[in-house]
Amino acid sequence: MTRGDASSDFSEQRTEIAASEVGKGARPCPQCGSLVCVFLSHYSSPPWQLVECSACSFVFLRNPPEYKRLISEYAWEKTRVAEKGRRTRRSPLLAWVDRGTRWRLSVFSPGLSGRLKSLWRSGPVLDVGCGAGNRVPEPYIPVGIEISEALWREADINTRARGGRAIHAAAVEGIQQLPDHHFTGILLRSFLEHEAQPKVLLKECARVLTLEGAIYVRVPNYGSLNRRIRGAKWCGFRFPDHVNFFDRKSLLQMAEDCGLNVRLINPLRLPFDDNINAVFRH
Repeated sequence: MTRGDASSDFSEQRTEIAASEVGKGARPCPQCGSLVCVFLSHYSSPPWQLVECSACSFVFLRNPPEYKRLISEYAWEKTRVAEKGRRTRRSPLLAWVDRGTRWRLSVFSPGLSGRLKSLWRSGPVLDVGCGAGNRVPEPYIPVGIEISEALWREADINTRARGGRAIHAAAVEGIQQLPDHHFTGILLRSFLEHEAQPKVLLKECARVLTLEGAIYVRVPNYGSLNRRIRGAKWCGFRFPDHVNFFDRKSLLQMAEDCGLNVRLINPLRLPFDDNINAVFRH
C-alpha cells in the first residue's frame, strides 16, 4: 500500500475493508462519504477502529460513540482524566517531563487571548465545545455550545454573566439554532477532531459567520514527525474522543469544500508540531 500519509509508517498493519463488509452503523468517510477504507490496526485501540479512506486518504474513527453517550458516559471532563492516567502509565518519564516543562508552550506565543484579539472585531463570538464557557476573552460576548450536561450548566452561568448564553446540544444541532452571519468570530479550538460530522459543522460555521469574521481552528497534526516516530503512542491518539485525524492537506481540502479560505498560523514549524493552528475566513 502507498495510499496516503499513513503509508510512511512501515510498522502499520493495514487491511482493506470492502463496502460489503461494512457493519451496521459504521461511519462513512466524513470527507468524501466513501464506505471503503483501510483498517489501521497498528493505531487502533479495540473496540475503537481507526481507518484510512480508500478514496481520499482521510483518517478517521470508523465506530465513534453515539452523541447520547457523550452527554455523560463519554463526557470530555471524564475521558480527559482517564486519558491522562493512561498516558502516565504508558510513558511515565515522558509524562513527568511534559508536566515539568509546560512553560515551553507559551514561549514566543501571544497566548490564546492575545491571538484571538488580533483576529476579531468586537461583537458576539461562538465557542463550539465551550467546556465551562470561560475561553472567550473580554470584550467579546460569548455564546457556547456544549454537549456535556455538567459542563453546559457551568458554561451557561459564565456566559450569561457576560450577556451571552450556552446551548446544551451536539455541535451541529446547536449551531443550526443560530442566525445567519451573526458572529464576528468562531472558536474551534481542539474541537474538529471530536466532531463526527466535521464538514457539516464547518458549512454551518460559514453560514453563521459575518463576511468579515474569522474562525480560529486548532486540531492535532496527523502529519507531524512526532506521530511517525511515536507511532501508536502519539499524543494525538485519544480514543474514543478523537474521531478525525487531519494533516495539512486534508484540513485545507475540507475547508475549501465548505467555501472557506485557510491561513496557517504555524506553517514553518508544522512538520514538527503536534498541532495545526489556522484561521478560516470566507
